[in-house]
Amino acid sequence: MIGIVIVSHSSLIADGTKELALQMADPALKIMAAGGTSDGKLGTDMKKIKSAIEKVNGTDGVLILTDLGSSVLTTEMVIDMMDEDDKDISKIQIANAPLVEGAVIAAVEASFNSDIFSIKKTVEDIILKKVPL
Repeated sequence: MIGIVIVSHSSLIADGTKELALQMADPALKIMAAGGTSDGKLGTDMKKIKSAIEKVNGTDGVLILTDLGSSVLTTEMVIDMMDEDDKDISKIQIANAPLVEGAVIAAVEASFNSDIFSIKKTVEDIILKKVPL
């Protein structure tokens, strides 16, 4: 089963998204929240992101969902700086998807043991139309 990392500028958003996704998922699913800075402020923290990736990384890989643009950049830097022995680049993927909806759907799909590339495609295909026109 893949692992999921939720990266947000806010620890409350990351933790809340993790909580919601876990309620829909297999209890064995590994999800980590990496939100906010180490001093509790808004922002992203490379150490938090790296630690989260390492904790959920298994043979099936890690799917990372992010909130705002700079969280993607920080996450990409973390992946680039990881030791080659600690990563298989093809199995650490950042999804270009809505954070909350993507995390919930990824958690459900991971619970069915879908592979990382199928899950990534599914969450990246999300089109949000919450209010009928």
